[in-house]
Amino acid sequence: MLFILAQICGGIVLILTVISVHFKTKEKIVMCSVLANAVATAQFFLLGALTGAVISIINTIRCLVFYFFKKKDAKPSFIVLIIFEIVAVISGSISWQNMWSLIPILVTVIYTYGMWQDNIKIIRITTGLVGFGWAIYDIVVKAYVGALQETSQLVSAIVALCRNRNNNIKKIKEQKINII
Repeated sequence: MLFILAQICGGIVLILTVISVHFKTKEKIVMCSVLANAVATAQFFLLGALTGAVISIINTIRCLVFYFFKKKDAKPSFIVLIIFEIVAVISGSISWQNMWSLIPILVTVIYTYGMWQDNIKIIRITTGLVGFGWAIYDIVVKAYVGALQETSQLVSAIVALCRNRNNNIKKIKEQKINII
């Protein structure tokens, strides 16, 4: 029963993360990440994947803090970034189960940096990298729907990057036409 509940949580996270990278504002991306991380926490606890669960709690808190900074039209300081990076490493070390525990720690460090940025392109790139790392971890801990979700997140991030690139090329062409 716990396994099935974990897979249902993975499905919810799948929906949230796939749509998140298509939002045009950082606030919406971050709020979607808050919800996704909260549900992922439950998923990992249900599967007994302690490091994944603990790191997901840290990620939920990080996303909330970054969201409130953005709502005040401010960027978290470099100190806030470093604190979250250190907390992720320490929490991951304390909850260490095996060598696979390194993956949630590393991808959290990468994504924390990405979320700290204001550049949506960097957020999307780090989202793709994180999706790849979490997919491997999910397979190891038997979060199979989660692995599908992370793979979808990777593909979705790539699509969003390509779509945004095409829009930028179109804008440049339009500007050239207006100049002539």
